[in-house]
Amino acid sequence: MPDKWRLFLIVLITCIFIQSFAFAQDSQYQPLISGMEHYKEGRYKEALSDFQKAIAISPDDPDVPFYIGLAYLQLNEQDKAIEFFTKTLEKDTGYTDAHFQLGVILVQKKEYKNAISHLEQVYKKEPEREDLGYFLGFAYYQTGDYKRALHYLEKTKTKDKTIASLILYYTGLAKQQLGNNKEAAAAYKKLIITDPTSPLAEPSQRLIQALAVEERVKKKFSIDLTTKLQYDDNIILVPTTNVFNLRDKERKSTIELFYLRGEYALIRKPDFDLAASYGFYQTITNKMRDMDVQDHILSLDLSKRGSIGSMPYDFKINYAYDYLLSDYFYLLQRHTIRPTFILMENKANLSVFQYAFQVKEFKEKPLFPEDNRDAVNHEAGFIHFLRFNDAKHHIKAGYFYDRELTEGANWDYYGNKFVTGFQYTFPKGIRLTA
Repeated sequence: MPDKWRLFLIVLITCIFIQSFAFAQDSQYQPLISGMEHYKEGRYKEALSDFQKAIAISPDDPDVPFYIGLAYLQLNEQDKAIEFFTKTLEKDTGYTDAHFQLGVILVQKKEYKNAISHLEQVYKKEPEREDLGYFLGFAYYQTGDYKRALHYLEKTKTKDKTIASLILYYTGLAKQQLGNNKEAAAAYKKLIITDPTSPLAEPSQRLIQALAVEERVKKKFSIDLTTKLQYDDNIILVPTTNVFNLRDKERKSTIELFYLRGEYALIRKPDFDLAASYGFYQTITNKMRDMDVQDHILSLDLSKRGSIGSMPYDFKINYAYDYLLSDYFYLLQRHTIRPTFILMENKANLSVFQYAFQVKEFKEKPLFPEDNRDAVNHEAGFIHFLRFNDAKHHIKAGYFYDRELTEGANWDYYGNKFVTGFQYTFPKGIRLTA
């Protein structure tokens, strides 16, 4: 045979061999490729059938049992998925995707310690993996290791809105378990603000209220001090300066106001309070000290909380006795009973119903009976609040009827009062109220 024919035959045989090898390779990976295509199309049963053919062809390839596990996972067969993810790890112990999938399934099956062991393997290699910190934090929370739970929850990166809400919710729960109630409440509030439609928003609101009650129960004694400075250019109510004797009369002054109140809780329970308080009120009129006013107020407050169906309510009744001095001389004393009922119909609507009964007794007894100001007063009314943005802003409207029955007819009166107003809250808690 001539050399040129021998060379041609060698080349031909080589080409046939390469083509046969390539065809064999294509045939080997065809079930895997087909399975992946079916998986992407959501045809998980067909994908599973292809992957099972692929595992017979490539029994040592860790990718194939991993894909089988994914298919079983989509078909809601968790136990089968666990079996094949485990087979993947038997072939490749460092297969992070298999560790992650196993960890997530075990969290769902409440096998938290086993889940943690797999998820920690992923964290060592890929600490930035999306959602990993949430699953680790959740698993540690369920085992009672709240510090580690916080560590992972606070480092989680996610693009999933639901996961983001869960992170804030369990961050709040973990901080609450560690005794950081203020930080816990802040996490719950952030959840409500960032995703008010989340199913976790309502339980978060209830937890905020429970924390507030818990803090109130713990706190037996409180003291508040209010101070104000004001200026009045007609403090003695001069009607006109056209009258000679009134023209030069001192009528302008700065006024300091102080109100100090201390309260002690006699009984503090989640749904019931009984407290006693003392208040000291003082005004100082710098240019006219005979206009100074001082008031001593003793009060007893009872509060009962509950709900009517799904509507929370707060019923309060207050008794107050105050002893008022003008120019540091006794002017009058008053006894007041004031029941108040507050009903929150929903997040946007809140109604306040109020009645007040008051008895007034003045020291000075006038010469003529019709000038006697001793009285019994009745006031009743309501205010309705329409609230927005988690009650940061509101519009209010209401009506009150006031009836004063005096000993002397000259001071007897009745009145109708309409109330309107609004509140707008700017960033950092700055409020505009009218």
